[in-house]
Amino acid sequence: MEVVRPQPRERNPGPTWGYRLLFFSDTVLPQAVVNCALYAGASVAVTCMPEQRKASADYLQLVLKHRPARRDINRHFYTFTRSLMAKLRVARGLKPDFRYADTAASQPFHALCTSGEPALFGTFHVGQSDLLGCMLSEFDRDIALVRHRVGNSLDTDFMARTFSPRVRFLWVNQPENLLFELKNAIEQNLSIGLQCDRVEYGGRLEAFSFLGKQRLFPVTIYHLARLFRRPVAFAFAGSEQRSGRIPVVTSSVFKPADHNDPQSAAREHFQEVLSALETHLLENPYLWFNFKGLNPEAAS
Repeated sequence: MEVVRPQPRERNPGPTWGYRLLFFSDTVLPQAVVNCALYAGASVAVTCMPEQRKASADYLQLVLKHRPARRDINRHFYTFTRSLMAKLRVARGLKPDFRYADTAASQPFHALCTSGEPALFGTFHVGQSDLLGCMLSEFDRDIALVRHRVGNSLDTDFMARTFSPRVRFLWVNQPENLLFELKNAIEQNLSIGLQCDRVEYGGRLEAFSFLGKQRLFPVTIYHLARLFRRPVAFAFAGSEQRSGRIPVVTSSVFKPADHNDPQSAAREHFQEVLSALETHLLENPYLWFNFKGLNPEAAS
């Protein structure tokens, strides 16, 4: 499937050469020096990016249960920068060591991944969500990841080259084309990877309990599940352990055909996912990488 990439109108913050400098520095400098440089760069970014700084502070106040200090916001930016470096490192063959829990609760997710059945995999802007989606291809399946195309995104370019041809990207800069692009991919029996938190790219929004409020989230993934009779499962990664392993949190599998009222069942499934995500973020507060502000509260 060939996807025509629209000309990017937006770009990531920073100079055009910034990503290449990060990549080069990581190949020639000791890791301790790289980490110090990343922290210094993240601290500068906190100063230079007021909108993202405010979004970080508003979020951290909810999960930390106190007004965040400057060092908390710096750590949040630094954690995000380290996740960016992990995506750049895939070009050198350094892939994250994701470890899926071997428990009864995770067995349906494992069974779905290894079945080869086309599925809809949901995640959020949490930790290594992009790389986690890419590495679903290691379950011997083809997957299309839905992304918003921006300029100055060498990390995405590296992932596209590293995981091609099993992983493809669907560029949906124009939200009105989203359903059409997804329909084409699903009809070709591709699995789909969707980030299900940003409301600007969701045509269908519903209210769910998250971080103390009823907040709007896109539920496009469940609409697609009912429309094309595809199972839905969610996964997101935790913090990297000293061993280098990254634990993965997985959800149960939602199958529309298993329910007399699939719409109500879908709402229950997504609320369970969001409750698990909230617990995960309370334990790993610096892994929420949605720097555009929290999901808006639903009108009462």
